[in-house]
Formats: sequence, C-alpha cells, structure tokens
Amino acid sequence: MQIFITGSTGFIGARLTQRLLQDGHHVHALVRSTSKAAPLVHPALTLFKGDLLDEKSVSAAMAGCEAVFHLAAYAKVWARDPATYFDLNVLGTEAVMRAAVQHQVKKAVITGTAGVWGPSLRGPIREDRSRDIDFLNEYESSKALADSRVKDYIIKHGIHTVFVCPTRVYGPHLIGDTASVNKLIERYLFRGWKIIPGRGDQIGNYIFIDDVVEGHLRALEKGETGRSYILGGVNATYNELFGMLGRISGITRHMVHLPYRIQILFARLQLLGARWFGQEPLLTPAWLGKSLYDWEVDPSRMTEELGIQPIGLEDGLAKTVEWLRSRAL
Repeated sequence: MQIFITGSTGFIGARLTQRLLQDGHHVHALVRSTSKAAPLVHPALTLFKGDLLDEKSVSAAMAGCEAVFHLAAYAKVWARDPATYFDLNVLGTEAVMRAAVQHQVKKAVITGTAGVWGPSLRGPIREDRSRDIDFLNEYESSKALADSRVKDYIIKHGIHTVFVCPTRVYGPHLIGDTASVNKLIERYLFRGWKIIPGRGDQIGNYIFIDDVVEGHLRALEKGETGRSYILGGVNATYNELFGMLGRISGITRHMVHLPYRIQILFARLQLLGARWFGQEPLLTPAWLGKSLYDWEVDPSRMTEELGIQPIGLEDGLAKTVEWLRSRAL
C-alpha cells in the first residue's frame, strides 16, 4: 500500500514509518528537513520537503496514496505566539483532510492525545466520557478543536477516519525529541535525579512505544469510522514508577517529594525567562496544572476492538533502561 505520513521525524512518527517500511509499504513522508529524516532512508520511502500550512506541498506529497497517518503537531510546553498551537494543530490538520478528500484517500488515522478528555475526576477516563473541567493548556484545546474539525470532514465527505489518542509514551526512539517520560528515566539513571513531583501519588498512564505503533496499524486495519481509541497502557503513580525504576536499574536513590508551591515558582521563573530571553522553558504554570490531577484511563476499547494487550510497565521500563544504557556505552 502507498501511505502518506506527517510527523515522521517525531518520536512516534519515526517508529511508525520504520514499521510501515518493514511491513512492505511505500511511504510518502512530508518533512520540513530532509536531513533530519536521514535515519529513515529506505528504497520505499519518498521524502517531500514541505510544511503543513503549505497546502500545495501537502497535496503533492499525498498524490497516489491510499491511506494517511497524520501525526505532526505542535506539542511543546510553550510557544512565543500562542496562535502557533491553532495554526499547526488545527489548520494543519484541515490541510491534510482537504488533500485526503482531493485525492480520494480510502483511510486516515489522526493522532490525538488522551489529554482531550481531561483528568480522571470520576474514575478512569473512557472514550465515551465528557470532559469535566476546562482545558489546561493550548495544546489540549487545539487538539480537541482539530478532532472536531476532522469529524466535520467525516460527515461531509464520508472519508473513513479513525482517531488514536496515546497517553504518556515511553521507550526507545529513533529520531526526534525523546518523550518526557524517557527524559525522567534518563535523568534518574545518569544524572542523579531524586525529585518526585508533589506527594507522588497522582496517577498517570504509561504506554510503551511499540504498543502505540501497533495501535496506529490496528486502527487503520480495524478502526471504525469516526471512532476514537485511547492508546493506554498501565496506570501508576510517580511513587510506583520510580520504585519500579529503582528495582529494575539496581540504582537506589533517596527520592525527595517536591511541594507544588516550589514547582509553581520554578514554572513561573521558567516562563519569565522564556518571555524575556526567548529560551524554551522546561515547564510552564499551565502545564504544571496537570500535576494536580489523576490521569487514569481505561484502555479496554483498545484491547477489545483493536486486539492490543499492552506490555506491563516493569517490562517496558526494563526495555527502556537497557536501550538507554546501550546508547551511553
């Protein structure tokens, strides 16, 4: 099959592109930098230099393709111009959908985020639940709006489109910025990291990269039109996560629980530095607000309808630790 993909130089997109090529597909990848995509070079991969907001380049790259994977998004914690989130995540997604209609693409998979459902205030989040609180940052709100716009295209044009929404992804990456969970693991292993946010009892959901890639492939194959699938793995607290990491790595650290008031001070200073000097902050108050809630999910739709049994957290962490250590040699 000939497949169009955006975001192929990102954490998930690179691994998905690699898998598609290994499975014998021909891939058209829209990239801003061909040099960044060098690790993906393959006889069945064609790189198209362009930008999501340049509809001509999107259309040219998609020509002749039967299916679309749209993963590209602006997911950083800060943008000098907040409109960047809307432009890339909403308008960029619409450009992809217009090209899909133009080229009569048979199937499309749109990568979102489980964050659009918000925190789990009334038990584990499921796809049929409504959000309980307002959006906490521009990334969440722009991704929710993008999903809404895509559904308009499904209704008007009948294009078979499925949504996949990962939780906190971790594991070996090929190119692109590594996941925030990976960064925590790396700091624990090699930089003496000893900090646990707050009391460490807030729940998050962690999914291994291989399961995320498989979720995309199964969504293309089995997903129902207009249906969303949370790609979730294991629910765990920070205390549990670092406890597992200590056992797996053999490294014991005396962890320090950092109160929220200190975290918010750090985030505010980071934001001021970004505004004054243009340096990308590690954290902003808007993103830190997520740490006040549990983000527990129920991935049963993924397991029952897509047939994916996610790897256990200890097994996934063990694979990630082994990979990180092999890179450090």
